[in-house]
Amino acid sequence: MKNGMNKKKIVVPSGVRYISDWDGYNLEDYNYPHILNKVLTGCGFTEYCIRNNQNIILLSPRRFLLENKEDQHPEDLYYAKNEFSISVNYESNIEEYKKDKKSKAKKLTEEEIKASVLKMKDGIKEYCRSRVLKPKKILVTYDSFRHVRDALTEIGLFDYFQVVVDEFQSIFIDSRFKSSTELELLQNIQGINRLCYVSATPMLDKYLDMLDEFKNLPYLELDWTTEDPSRIIKPELEIRFTGKTLNEEAKRVIESYQKGKFESKVCQEGIIESHEATLFMNSVKGICQTIRSCKLHIEDCNILCAKTDDNDFEVRKAFNDVLKKEAKDKGLEKYPKVPKDYEVIGRIPKKGEPHKMFTLCTRTVYLGADFYSTNSRTFIFSDSNIECLSVDISMDLEQILGRQRLNENPWKNSARLYIRTTRENNKLTEEDYNNFLKEKIDQSNNLLELYNGADQIRKDAFIKNLDIVAKHNYYKADYVAVNHHSGSKPIPVFNNLVLVSEMRAFEIQQIDYKDRFSVFNSLKRKGLIDEKYDVTKEVNEFNEIGYSTEKLKYLVKFTTETSGITEQHINNFLAQIPTKYGDYYRLLGPDRIRANSFQESKIKAEWIKIHSEVKIDDGMIEKIYSTFRVGEKYGKAKIKSTLKDIYSEFSYDKTAKASDLQDYFVLKATTVSEDSKWVNGFEILGKK
Repeated sequence: MKNGMNKKKIVVPSGVRYISDWDGYNLEDYNYPHILNKVLTGCGFTEYCIRNNQNIILLSPRRFLLENKEDQHPEDLYYAKNEFSISVNYESNIEEYKKDKKSKAKKLTEEEIKASVLKMKDGIKEYCRSRVLKPKKILVTYDSFRHVRDALTEIGLFDYFQVVVDEFQSIFIDSRFKSSTELELLQNIQGINRLCYVSATPMLDKYLDMLDEFKNLPYLELDWTTEDPSRIIKPELEIRFTGKTLNEEAKRVIESYQKGKFESKVCQEGIIESHEATLFMNSVKGICQTIRSCKLHIEDCNILCAKTDDNDFEVRKAFNDVLKKEAKDKGLEKYPKVPKDYEVIGRIPKKGEPHKMFTLCTRTVYLGADFYSTNSRTFIFSDSNIECLSVDISMDLEQILGRQRLNENPWKNSARLYIRTTRENNKLTEEDYNNFLKEKIDQSNNLLELYNGADQIRKDAFIKNLDIVAKHNYYKADYVAVNHHSGSKPIPVFNNLVLVSEMRAFEIQQIDYKDRFSVFNSLKRKGLIDEKYDVTKEVNEFNEIGYSTEKLKYLVKFTTETSGITEQHINNFLAQIPTKYGDYYRLLGPDRIRANSFQESKIKAEWIKIHSEVKIDDGMIEKIYSTFRVGEKYGKAKIKSTLKDIYSEFSYDKTAKASDLQDYFVLKATTVSEDSKWVNGFEILGKK
């Protein structure tokens, strides 16, 4: 690393798979602030913290993890729950999140917050009194750590605790959503000596180097390969690039299971089927779309997302919409509703408890939660065109792959990843992005200079306004946050965490997901795809062929006649050639392609017949209605160009024509003046 972060590898002895089994490891030997890279997800570090003989405060970014551990160890630990904690939709993009904050969440009064804090602190003290001769284990979310620290300090016990910040990479990821909360966490843990930042997927070194809180910390990395390389198992990762909406792909997976067409694989016991599917999705909005399009009922699926009033409302409404539609189809005036006391946002079943056929998750449960299904197959849906919601190949992907814990699950270490790479209209040059960052940095420094040069009266007014802007603008124009826990009065500070978070988001969208080759290169760098699956040579040869007939012949020959070819080879090859050829192959197979004499017109006709017409996304219709206005006149070329962009945005597989507009509006042929000349066009008389 550039700034001399002290990196040290710790060799894990042969025969050790879980930290609790490692007699030579003791967290007490590292009584200084440090970073621990576990490297291996599912190595049991959290369990080690709960079971060892130390007093531990375990900080987690997600309630789901803490609830999961509380379910497993109800007698041994104290989960410092809080009613005042910030409920955050990490599974929303920034614009959706701003809308959520205006909604149904209950606003607590200052008196209610104080009472809740007092209740929490009293609970901590009572728990400590009950564990006089036993190790004390306190679990808490990031935003409430300061209250745990205060409670333990008041009874003189805080210095006897080791503080473990679990999944610390989320400090960076979440910083844009929670204004100054993550910044305040770093402020509150400064000066603690017995401090461990732990993750199996830390933030990239170059970003840690940018922050004073991390750049000089000792960096310990567990070495699982030196004494037993077999402990690092390559995941079975199947990549599918798609031009369709992710909802369509999710629907295809779910409908296949609903029809009894389960995923299967050959094991020693014979052919084994997966009767359960775990789907990691971009957002709660995506989950609700899937519920509606697949007509899912609450008994069919377990919904795992942030437990907020807004999410509860949206998920409940989606289930009720399904019931309403079914009643309407049957000619019924009334329809049943999900009971008000039914928790539509579920919990992760404990080991041995039954699972529903479908588990639909958001990024809330990427981190640290334990899934104990015996046969669930994992499906991941990632769209880099939705701000901040694409799966980060360097961090999120391994976290997801580590969720299934049971070795008896044949799909434990495998997943199918559906990816939408970055669309052309979302691509940005590095120069343009650097200019964008510079403007925000300059604006931030200007604001801080104005504050520092003002008298106290103006400072007070300034900070009040900055606080409102920081909480509602989500760093859209600058990186200034208001730190409320830095002293007697709140002060404005430059939030480097958000800067780092934005830089990584740019890297994900514009580099990692730029195109198919970029995705494969990112996966290779991370070690998630083995070099032996490289099909670059074959892909290049395929792309150099000019005629579709010859391309299709090459496709069939490569997939049926190549010696030693595996399913992984074929999937990687299909993922890197133009989408239509992959679609033909997956739906028709080599025999039908050959039977159609490799003629694309015949193959496409058969593909369309089987696949049926592409369904039109409701969002696309809304976009067309909001783009073209009744009473206005548009030239045909402009109509065609605009529709082409809209079709591309919604992955609608149709060639745009100006006449398509008559599907949505009543039109009148006319002439339109454009660029000082008259062209043929249409006047929009009304909506259809």
